[in-house]
Amino acid sequence: MGADTKFLTVDDVAEMLQVARSTIYNLKKQGMPFIKQGKNIRFDQEEVIHWVKTNNRGESEDHV
Repeated sequence: MGADTKFLTVDDVAEMLQVARSTIYNLKKQGMPFIKQGKNIRFDQEEVIHWVKTNNRGESEDHV
């Protein structure tokens, strides 16, 4: 991790993705990468962006 690595809180990620806090906890259960430091949960911004892009299961997928 470089010096420019940005760690985000649950609130930060919820705001970034424009979803509720509960959605972030659900995404974490689905495999979104996170770091636990004691009782605190943090997310690496670049890892979250990569995970969201590669785990998109939204309506835009082709359903044949």
